[in-house]
Amino acid sequence: MIRTTVVGSWPIPFGLKPRLTDYYKGALSDEAAHDVLQAAARITMDEQRACGLDQIMGGEVFAPDFVHHVPPRLAGLEAVRKRDHRAGVEGTGRYRIVGDLSAPRGTGHALAYRRERAIQPDLDKVAVPSPLTMTLSFFSDPRLQEQMENIAGLVEAEVLDMAAAGAAEIQLDAPFEAVALVTGGRSAEDLAPWIVHPFRAVQAVRRTVHFCLGDMGRRPATQEQHLRQLIPLFQALEGQVDRVHVECSYAGQWAEHALLAEIPDSMEVIAGIADVKAKPQSEAELRERIDALLRVLPAERLLVSSSCGCGRVPHDEAIELMRNLVRAAHSL
Repeated sequence: MIRTTVVGSWPIPFGLKPRLTDYYKGALSDEAAHDVLQAAARITMDEQRACGLDQIMGGEVFAPDFVHHVPPRLAGLEAVRKRDHRAGVEGTGRYRIVGDLSAPRGTGHALAYRRERAIQPDLDKVAVPSPLTMTLSFFSDPRLQEQMENIAGLVEAEVLDMAAAGAAEIQLDAPFEAVALVTGGRSAEDLAPWIVHPFRAVQAVRRTVHFCLGDMGRRPATQEQHLRQLIPLFQALEGQVDRVHVECSYAGQWAEHALLAEIPDSMEVIAGIADVKAKPQSEAELRERIDALLRVLPAERLLVSSSCGCGRVPHDEAIELMRNLVRAAHSL
């Protein structure tokens, strides 16, 4: 039986959307929204359990637009264009650096994990964006490089808080790095130190990194879609990362899935074969892909998952997709 896991986000529970919207637009504080966020997380985790997944996550109900809730929580940034959570990709904010960056209230990720673990004590996996991915709303700022240590430090603070709260596996979400590699914008040598930085002080925690090409309204951030440029980064992370979660859903990526054999043996591989940007694949289609992966990787090093988070997928389709994945994986 092949193990199944998830990336992080899950569709927002429909009945709680009006109250959650007050939080998303800043009308409710973290404290005032505690109960509704906890209730929403309870629903998302129950739905994942009902799908039969071996490992679930909290659903990221506090962050419907991935990383874009973070800049308003940071000191040292000034809004050029304010975030509008209702407008999807077009509503993402734009910011400029005006001082040393810090997160007086945290980024919200460790806080969410503590809420979720309070109602699901065996919840062991949690995610936070990588330092470079945290900069998506201000990555072209001329002061970015001088602030990277501060940004990496605030991600590290979230990781340490998550570990202290009981997380056994902490995942960095790294679409910035994957897109930069496949488009030739950055090298593995440039990127590896910032991935490693948040994990440097954490002990006895499984270190996982999720590499995907982004989810811009269920579209990728680039049309360059392959795996070969990512392999040097995976190899550079040997001994410093325990699992890599690799998006394998696009035709170009799947055509190169045999390259997964070049990932160091010390790492487990989570293959993101269940495509969140298309209609749900059938159990038979997913089983065929798992069979192909088992010709490349041993079963004990392989897990399967969705290609990215399910948060932008229609609710019924997310459930159908993950149920089909579980059935395919558990039938082997």
